Amino acid sequence: MADDRAFAVQAPPEVIWRLLRQEAQEGVESGRARILHQEAPRRMVLTVQMGWGLQIEYEYGIAVKEEHTEVSCRVRPYGLRHRMANLISFGRGTTPYQLALTQGLANLKREAEKRAAKPSG
Repeated sequence: MADDRAFAVQAPPEVIWRLLRQEAQEGVESGRARILHQEAPRRMVLTVQMGWGLQIEYEYGIAVKEEHTEVSCRVRPYGLRHRMANLISFGRGTTPYQLALTQGLANLKREAEKRAAKPSG
């Protein structure tokens, strides 16, 4: 099961991409994340290992709209631990990841807009 979230961000795609790439790289360096695919500054797919029996795939998209940049993400947890949690919670095992994704996108939006508002130089 996959779930999508999207935010309108008042920042250029390059600013958003740098923040997203930096966060992903920290996960890679820690050994918990693996970047599966990237097309700068439009799309990134990565997996995050969340302990035994649980991995989460994140697929980020960055698209320029008329008055903002849209950042979307699809989250897809998988693994034995997720299947068990989903069974025990009557199909609501994805809810914690949806909530964390929403908070993560809100944090990304705030930081990207802050950096975009700073004068360069």
